Amino acid sequence: MTVTNNNNGVSVDKTFSSLAALRDPLTAADAVKDLINIVRGYESDEETNVCGW
Repeated sequence: MTVTNNNNGVSVDKTFSSLAALRDPLTAADAVKDLINIVRGYESDEETNVCGW
């Protein structure tokens, strides 16, 4: 799964062990939420935000 911010080009992804794992609604929702939070972190302060990378 990949989330990309079209405004600044930041792209983050998450790998799942199987497609079945992604089919679970709670797992998919949590993954999307986590990826969006990482992408949003890059908008707040480009120079100081490392986002755990």
